[in-house]
Amino acid sequence: MYCPRRTVLDKLLVDAARTAGAEVREATLVREVIRDGDRVVGIRAVDASGETIEATASLVIGADGLNSSVAGMVGAAMALSHPSLTCGFYAYWSGVPVDGVEFFLRQGRDILVFPTHDGLTCIWVGRVNSDWSAYRADTEAVYLASLDPSLLERVQRGRRETSFKGTRRLPNFDRDCAGPGWALVGDAAYHRDPLTGMGIGDAFLGAELVADAVHAGFAGDLDSALAEYQEALRAKTGAVFEYTLMSAALKDPQPQEVLYRAIAARPDMVQTLMNVLGGTESFRSLFNTRVMGALLRQAS
Repeated sequence: MYCPRRTVLDKLLVDAARTAGAEVREATLVREVIRDGDRVVGIRAVDASGETIEATASLVIGADGLNSSVAGMVGAAMALSHPSLTCGFYAYWSGVPVDGVEFFLRQGRDILVFPTHDGLTCIWVGRVNSDWSAYRADTEAVYLASLDPSLLERVQRGRRETSFKGTRRLPNFDRDCAGPGWALVGDAAYHRDPLTGMGIGDAFLGAELVADAVHAGFAGDLDSALAEYQEALRAKTGAVFEYTLMSAALKDPQPQEVLYRAIAARPDMVQTLMNVLGGTESFRSLFNTRVMGALLRQAS
């Protein structure tokens, strides 16, 4: 495992991998893949001292984010690609009570609120991508003005514990994620707008699927197992990818309000919606004529 840098989550994962027996090399940058014909058989990397390292392997997995250098090295093609629709900033707050995860979708903005470690609450405030320049120029003012009144009141009673961090680079894409001797996982393989709040769920879904493929492939046909991984990932994420694009347009949600209120009144439907967003259930298990018709009849 080659780790150029770490976040808090990265540290948790790297520590768990090390405990499980992985050899971890930090501050190491992969420069190129090694090939035998069309097959990837290893990598060349440079460590913090500038020393070149070569490592051969039956499989090279790129888990290096949406700007994946491994994807470029292996020539992974884009199967789907849509530009960034939103932009946003987030910060961590103390003293902001939250009951689970809260999600606000409004015309031109979206807000995601969720509890994290050490009693802190993370609040993401998104805007349409064209608002980026004004948002970046006066971040705190735009951020606070975007909050719903009930949330703003809680935030004003709390305290911001971190600086604002944000981006306008939130592309939506699905790359080819498997080939001879290589695979991609996480944001390197598939990325969608964070509006649904399920990016980490997508990453862990991909990790589980590729782990199953590696296990099966090393016991049989690795290339076939990796092809099945790519197919399975697309089958589980394709419909919700389209849902994300629709939601990230940040159009007036009023026409869908009756439906979402009906979902909110049914704990089983709330769980189904969360499963859809997380990719564990099909988009069509909720968004189909029979289920939506029943919900709307119930609401009327």
